[in-house]
Amino acid sequence: MTLTVNGKSMQVPAGTTLHQLIADLAGAGRGTAAAVDGVVAPRSRWAELELHTGQHVEILTATQGG
Repeated sequence: MTLTVNGKSMQVPAGTTLHQLIADLAGAGRGTAAAVDGVVAPRSRWAELELHTGQHVEILTATQGG
């Protein structure tokens, strides 16, 4: 299925959860926040939140710096 992730089109297997997508793209997910179709997704729901074709996902990862 096709999603838009951080503004780029991406193919992922049907049934992919937000947790799986973040694990594939950002690793463990520490310091990571996500929104699906403009709504912030609580980390406690990532594993149960199944993504669907056409959704827009934004993944933000905190970085250290100054």
